[in-house]
Amino acid sequence: MYRVHGRRLRTRRLTRRERPILVATLAAAILVTPASPARADEGTGEEANRLVEVVVTVGTRVRTRTVADTAVPVDVFRGDEVRRVNSSDLVDVLNTLIPSYGVRREPISDGASFIRPAHLRGLDSHHTLVLVDGKRRHRAALMRLGAFGAHGADVGSLPAIAVDSVEVLRDGAAAQYGTDAIAGVLNFKLRTESSGTEVRAKAARFAAGDGTEATIEANVGLAVGAAGFVNISVQRTDAEPTSRSEHYDIAIGESGLTPHEATRSTSVVDGVSYHGPDAFAYTYSPSGTILQVLPGSDGIPDDPDTRFADNFAGVGGKRDFAHPAQIWGRPAREQYAVVVNAALPVSSAELYGFATHAAKDQTGGFFYRRPGVSQLLPVRLADGAIYDPREHLYPSGFTPQFSGDVVDHALQAGVRGLAAGGITFDLSASRGVDEIRYRIANTMNPSMGPDTPTRFRPGNLVNGETAFNADFALPWNTGPVAPINVAFGLEYRREAYRIEAGDPASYEVGPFARPDPFNFEVTQAEVDASPDDELTRTECRIPGFEAVGSLCPTGDPVNNTVPIGSNGFPGYPPAFSSELVRRSRAAYVDVEGDVTPRWLANLAVRHERFSDFGEVAIWKLATRYRLTDDVNLRGSLGTGFRAPTPGQLATTNVSTRIDPNGFPRAEGVFPPTHPAAGLFGGAPLQPERSRSWTLGVTASPFERFTTTFDYYRIRLDGRIVLSSQFAVGPAEAATLETLGVPGANDIAQVRFFTNDVNTETSGVDLVASWRFDSPLGHTSLQAAVNVNKTRILDRGRFVDGEAQYDAENGVRTRAVITANHLAGRFEWQLRARYYGAYQNTLDSSLETIQTFGREVMVDFSASRTWGRGGSITAGVDNVLDNYPDPGEFEVCCGRIYRSDSIPPWQGRLLYLQADWSTR
Repeated sequence: MYRVHGRRLRTRRLTRRERPILVATLAAAILVTPASPARADEGTGEEANRLVEVVVTVGTRVRTRTVADTAVPVDVFRGDEVRRVNSSDLVDVLNTLIPSYGVRREPISDGASFIRPAHLRGLDSHHTLVLVDGKRRHRAALMRLGAFGAHGADVGSLPAIAVDSVEVLRDGAAAQYGTDAIAGVLNFKLRTESSGTEVRAKAARFAAGDGTEATIEANVGLAVGAAGFVNISVQRTDAEPTSRSEHYDIAIGESGLTPHEATRSTSVVDGVSYHGPDAFAYTYSPSGTILQVLPGSDGIPDDPDTRFADNFAGVGGKRDFAHPAQIWGRPAREQYAVVVNAALPVSSAELYGFATHAAKDQTGGFFYRRPGVSQLLPVRLADGAIYDPREHLYPSGFTPQFSGDVVDHALQAGVRGLAAGGITFDLSASRGVDEIRYRIANTMNPSMGPDTPTRFRPGNLVNGETAFNADFALPWNTGPVAPINVAFGLEYRREAYRIEAGDPASYEVGPFARPDPFNFEVTQAEVDASPDDELTRTECRIPGFEAVGSLCPTGDPVNNTVPIGSNGFPGYPPAFSSELVRRSRAAYVDVEGDVTPRWLANLAVRHERFSDFGEVAIWKLATRYRLTDDVNLRGSLGTGFRAPTPGQLATTNVSTRIDPNGFPRAEGVFPPTHPAAGLFGGAPLQPERSRSWTLGVTASPFERFTTTFDYYRIRLDGRIVLSSQFAVGPAEAATLETLGVPGANDIAQVRFFTNDVNTETSGVDLVASWRFDSPLGHTSLQAAVNVNKTRILDRGRFVDGEAQYDAENGVRTRAVITANHLAGRFEWQLRARYYGAYQNTLDSSLETIQTFGREVMVDFSASRTWGRGGSITAGVDNVLDNYPDPGEFEVCCGRIYRSDSIPPWQGRLLYLQADWSTR
């Protein structure tokens, strides 16, 4: 076997665990392989020709426009192509099929570990409009708080089995569809079969021996009346977590021992054995009670027993991994989804609607809290005794387990038909809600001391949207060649983003958030403060250490200050609980027609009024000229507008990051108008404005071969991004505390959204498809390439040089090449996924830069049909077991691969799939 790593190719022996998995999969692949080639079915060639004539519904409002003759680039992926990709997550499916669509696997990233924002053409997820059957999809509750920040729809809540096709408009379309459609549009068309049943069961496992995943899904079509239908899709997935970690590599205290090494550390002093880490200097009584704790290593392990080693395997909860302290990988996931699509003709109209519901329960880990960090400092109780969390709660430290229950549901209903005068109408209403209910366990509120719970509900995030649409179209018979299609419509939308408070313990400020809460140490300042109180002399009141005129021993727990809130993710207090509501109204006109037999033109104009940002008018012009019967030129030019989402205006979040020394530090993200942001210059957000143009050519030089080439450029002025981190000093911390910010005494840096940069994104999309028949069967070859570059034209003081460098030097080239071969009952697929090189810098000095090499992932699958409607598929994703280059900096705590890596870093995946259909 070979393993591609960066630019180096080296052999690697299969492990004992990998051999039986790979053998079983290859055996299944051989089982479905024919002994001799068979001739393809007669109908496959006709199907290939019909594909070019697929009618599209995005980028144009003419109902008969096809992929081949649109004025803008549109890709269409059939439902069987979508379901052929081995993933239960539609986000990963699109990432596999569309080179300009990218998504990362982000462990230890709060909600972004559960709802993964994707990007199209290098722009954030909120720059891509998501439609379901042509209707706007609501956004997720998650605000991604990494990189520039993002707030888009949760595509992963839709099951692939419910999708009839996916249309990808690779062009700005804000004038046609409204705010967000700056990079492009994704339209998921739902299935409409009125009969038959389809069932699919799939099992997969990574060659590393983890991440076992099982999915079962079904689709049923039912007839209603003579021409109506109800189509129902269901999906259930159970996926175990993965780990691509090494041993946690930060030493405990000053001992120089990593946690793994500390499990084997033993020392005998005065005939007494001591074990485990060496973070403090402990003094014990003969009975084993802690009498004194001083900071710093003393060369003697801290524990009189083996509690650290005995409990180390469980520091991350019930997760059986070789490196338990900190896990970098995929979270555990349980998901089910239901989609119901229906339509019923009534006279000259049709009643239609769909409902979607998805629930995902996912759990991942946070950073390991090792002995010696502030979360595990001992404190003095009211009776003078020392409370040590390691003795009473977490002997080996702890790794919080963070969970997100994501509930997403939507309802759409409408009526469409033909009215007098040839006017078509579509009147509809929709409601969509996405909610994240956070849970955190295996943690503590350190400020509560011994009264802390270990499980918390730190709060919920809810995004809800309601829309009413009235869309009309009529043929205007004054066109020079054919009737001009005149479409016009109205839209009303209400958006609301809500933060719901957590349980009280998740944000409580316990007594140990202050040093010496029980006043064991009387200082001279306290004596001098008032001559009439009982504090008349400097003294230490700790039992056994009383001494008039002296303070308590240096480093005694009486002087420790510990963090507040559920550690890892402090809860939202009632002061942060809020709801921000926006209302908007829009009107549009979209005119399209043939100017000459060879020249097509389209003009769209849209006017929108927002309750909080006033009004705006935007436009788009698109055209296509047929040079020959086989070659078209096409292009577009337009403007766009995107108001900041209510989530960007309202988000408040405090979470944990790791500083360069491996210490947990809290980072606060606040609304730009919050006083905490105002400390560093935050100001109210303004809408983004865009200008974009495309120029392309399509060609079919010979039968069954098509190719398209499109160049694009998108300029964004006042782009809304997350600021770089601002360090919080003592003065700022005191102000945050005065403002009631939870965990203010532990917040080390602050970020907020800002209109701080102007960017330009440009690139090319190349797509080619060739289908041919031979004595061996029917073969189809498809290639798609995206080359993309972003430049920051201007930036203010809120975005630093590191953020600019990383934004400008990401993966610029992606390609997907797929070969399918069909021979009778047998089908094979071979796919290569290419990721170009990219660079990343350590900091704004730009002195330390790492170049990550090009990567190629190869996938293979083989299928065989059985009887009437049965089939079995065996496959291997990432056959070469390729991993991206390990990170050379910002690497600690067991991490190997960067969390912002676009190339996947989970390794080889093996799977088996069985299908049965009555259609």
